[in-house]
Amino acid sequence: MKIVPYEEKYKQDFIDINKEWISAMFEIEGQDENEFDDIDHYLKNGGQIFFALDDQDAVMATCMIAPREDGDWEIMKFAARGMYTGTGAGSACLKACIDYAKEKQIPHLIIVSNRKCTHAIHLYRKFGFQEMPVDREKFPFERADIAFEMSL
Repeated sequence: MKIVPYEEKYKQDFIDINKEWISAMFEIEGQDENEFDDIDHYLKNGGQIFFALDDQDAVMATCMIAPREDGDWEIMKFAARGMYTGTGAGSACLKACIDYAKEKQIPHLIIVSNRKCTHAIHLYRKFGFQEMPVDREKFPFERADIAFEMSL
């Protein structure tokens, strides 16, 4: 397995993996579609997407870090292909995002999730994220019922 930064050739994989994951547990919301449509905007503003690739360069997992309009930085659209769950691919992508934030001297990161996502929540806590209140105006997703923050 190797971790690589965004390349245009992986854009559809990023969208497909995230849509598959969201659809498996929830419904895709308008905000999801907005974010998928705005990938280039997030990247132009300093964001990055990391991919875990297997030995045949197939995308196993992906994670995006991007600045929000309010100045905060968010770990967003974090997902693994079902067959790669439990392989460490997702952890490696999340770590790449955290390392990227440290390199850019970003003071803290936020993540929103849902309590049904027990494996992801365990992973966030393992990496040192602390639970914070969910601000409904800041996090417009219907499924968002838990949020985390990490100081770097």
